[in-house]
Amino acid sequence: MTDDALRALPKVELHCHLELTARPALLKELLAAKGRSVSDDEFRRDFLITEPVGDLPTLLNIFLGHRDLLDSAEVVERMTYECCEDMSRNGVRLLELRYAPSFLCDAHDSLKPDAMHAAILQGVERAERDFPLAVGLICLLQRIKSVEENQYWLDFAVEKKADFLAMDLADNELAVGPAPFIPLFEKAKSEGFAVTIHAGEAEGPQAARNIRDSIELLHADRIGHGVRILEDASVLDFVRERGTVLELCPTSNWLSGVCATKEAHPFRTIMEAGIRTTLNTDDPGIMNIDLLDEYRLLRDGMGFVEDEFVQINQWARDASFIPEARKAAVWP
Repeated sequence: MTDDALRALPKVELHCHLELTARPALLKELLAAKGRSVSDDEFRRDFLITEPVGDLPTLLNIFLGHRDLLDSAEVVERMTYECCEDMSRNGVRLLELRYAPSFLCDAHDSLKPDAMHAAILQGVERAERDFPLAVGLICLLQRIKSVEENQYWLDFAVEKKADFLAMDLADNELAVGPAPFIPLFEKAKSEGFAVTIHAGEAEGPQAARNIRDSIELLHADRIGHGVRILEDASVLDFVRERGTVLELCPTSNWLSGVCATKEAHPFRTIMEAGIRTTLNTDDPGIMNIDLLDEYRLLRDGMGFVEDEFVQINQWARDASFIPEARKAAVWP
C-alpha cells in the first residue's frame, strides 16, 4: 500500500494517552511563555523520547516534563482538539483517549479536576463538529497512588459517567500488581464501565501473568499493550480462547526496551498466534510519531498488506467501547 492508501484507510485508535499528545509547536509555545528558550537539540533531548531509554520506569519518569507545561484549561482544550485533528488527518474514525485526572492535577493546583474535564470535553466536541470522528474518553487510575486516592478518582468518573466509556489502570505493573485494585474495578463494572488494563508491558517474570490476572481479577475487556504475552504459553492460550483484544503500540514498546529494534516487535508473531491485535500510538506527542508511522512500520518492517490492516481495524472497531450508533455514524 502507498502512503496515500494507508492514510485513506479507515482506522481505529484505542490506546492513546491524551496528556502526552501535545504537538512540539504547542510545547515550544508554552516554554516561550514561561521565558524558557531552548534550541531544537535541547528540545529533542528534554521533551521527546526518540531512542530507547532502557526500561519502562525510566520512560514513565520522562513524561513529567510534558505534564508540567499543561497548566491551564485553555491549554488542555487546545491539546485535545489538536490531538483529534492529527488523528483525523491519519484516517482515524474512532478514537479513544485515556487520561488520568490525578496526573495533571497533581502538578497544577490551579487546574481543578472539573475544569480540566470540561476543557477536554470542549476540545472533543469541537473536533467532532469539524472532523468525521467519534471520540470516547477513558478514565485512568494510577498504580503509584494508594487505593484510597484511586477510589476518589473512580468516584470522580462515576459522577461523570455520561462522559466516560471505561476505566483503566496504568504505571509500573511489576511494582504494584492487580490485587489491591480488585474492589475498585468490581465497582467500576457494577457502575457499567468497560475496563482496559495496562499489563504485560514491563520486563519481569510476572509480566505475562499480569495479563491473565487483569482479565480474571480486574475484569479487563481489553489489555493495554500485552506485548509480553509470548513469554507464557498458558496465558497466550487463555487470551486466545477468550478472544481478548490487545492494544499493541510498537514504537512505544521499542522505546521502553521490549524489543531491540522497531522491526523486531512481535506484532506479527502475536497476531499469527491467534490473538486479536490492534495498532496504536500510546504517546504520540512525546514520542514524535503519528498513527501513520505505526502503519508504515508494519508495512515496511513486517510485510503487512492491506487485508491485514483491514482485519486489525475490524478487530479494533468491534472492541471499541464507543456505542455502535456513534461508530456507524462515522465509519464508511
